[in-house]
Amino acid sequence: MSYTRAYTLLRMWSAMRAAYRRPMPDGDTAAPPTVAETTVTRVVLGAAADNAARYGDRSALTDSGGELGYARFAAAVPAAACGLRRHGVRPGDVGAVHVTGACDLALAVHAITAAGAVPALLRAGADAAELAAMMNECGARFLLTGMEGAGQAVAATERCYVRQVFAFGDVPGATRFVRLMDEVSGETFPVPPPDPLRDTALRLCGPSEEMTHADRLADLYRLGGVAGLGDGDVLALCGRDVSTPTWLGLVDLCLTQGALLAGVSGTGAGALLDAIVRQRATAAVVTPTKLRAIAFDHDTVPVPGVRLLVTGAASPEAVRGCRTRHGWTVSPLT
Repeated sequence: MSYTRAYTLLRMWSAMRAAYRRPMPDGDTAAPPTVAETTVTRVVLGAAADNAARYGDRSALTDSGGELGYARFAAAVPAAACGLRRHGVRPGDVGAVHVTGACDLALAVHAITAAGAVPALLRAGADAAELAAMMNECGARFLLTGMEGAGQAVAATERCYVRQVFAFGDVPGATRFVRLMDEVSGETFPVPPPDPLRDTALRLCGPSEEMTHADRLADLYRLGGVAGLGDGDVLALCGRDVSTPTWLGLVDLCLTQGALLAGVSGTGAGALLDAIVRQRATAAVVTPTKLRAIAFDHDTVPVPGVRLLVTGAASPEAVRGCRTRHGWTVSPLT
């Protein structure tokens, strides 16, 4: 899909979504996210700021590590981007990202992008040698890591050209992410606007892949169309059940649409069902295997009207079973 068509369709989708938003208590409706931008980060920041103005710090993302609200996200990303620039990050630099949770993923990717750099997402579960190879291949000059797997990631920097390490939490030898936001300065760091069609917005490592800003915008449009999330929806999702671009795209979609993404740390169907019940989810992402387990291997779930978004080919029996036993609909996440 061309950037021009993706951009136009994203505007059309936003306008259509506005017509279906739930009314606010005062009778107004939430405005659609601004899409007249050249990067997904600018789109997401603008929409998050609008949601923060309406709802304060209502949760946008939650996972085993905590919660991230709209107001905190909208304030943290620009502040952290300035902090990265003060620490020497320059436009065009590549920053490796080694995190597991949705909250850390959103902050890391968008802070790096807002600083004018390119986030490179490292493959989860890799050992130090593999991480070093990925960072060398993508040309990473700094690393942003989470607490899980930080030891392997920091050890890998000794075998590559990474100059600095930033971390969510206390990691020896790393600058804490919160310090990037706390170091208040009057300096400004203008970032030249990227070329949406040519400039890289995201690198994926292991296997290697690049996405332009146009690709990211088109992905956001595609996911918006198939997921159908709106203001007040709750999406339950295990990040390991989808590709990295889809995981990041769904995180961005929730931030723009006023929805909550509830990250699931467990890999089984039981963990997903627990999250659906606990968060009163209105939608959930499932693999074909989890779909079959939910249809036949578990008791009925006391949460009505859940929309299941399946990542692959769904058996007709499982689709009918979910509809008959739970009253849940099934549609493809393609």
